[in-house]
Amino acid sequence: MSSFFDRKASVPRARVVGRGALLGALFGVLSLLTPLADAGGDATVSVPVSTVRSSNGLVFVALYEQRNWLEPGRYLVAKKVPARKGMVVARFDNLPRGRYAVAVWHDENANNRVDTNALGLPKEGYGFSRFTPRRKPKFDQVAVTAAPRAYAPIELRY
Repeated sequence: MSSFFDRKASVPRARVVGRGALLGALFGVLSLLTPLADAGGDATVSVPVSTVRSSNGLVFVALYEQRNWLEPGRYLVAKKVPARKGMVVARFDNLPRGRYAVAVWHDENANNRVDTNALGLPKEGYGFSRFTPRRKPKFDQVAVTAAPRAYAPIELRY
């Protein structure tokens, strides 16, 4: 059974898109995350997600390696966390030691897609480990090193 992440057409390629469209496409791929098995190792990444504006819906948290950064369906491991106003925490255990980056999206209305405004900007919260720019960050800008532990705080941007 294929998932939303397996669809190649979910992220436009070889064309210029606006910032809003890029962010919308980027977080559209996070809409149907499912937890995966442990990756096997002794490292842990703790992901506190702050500025969650409501207790509605779910917060999707995806952990990526550099080679697959933000590629649809190519995250190392992902979790769905029930939303809670203020802060939620996801923790990834049993990872190989290494560098990881985290992408998060808050699906407030639980419709499994990123809702956007007339300009194509996300209406729902999104974020990345370390800081959340208004554009797609490079892996090195948001990566943390789990050797054996890493703390990857995320402040959602709405």
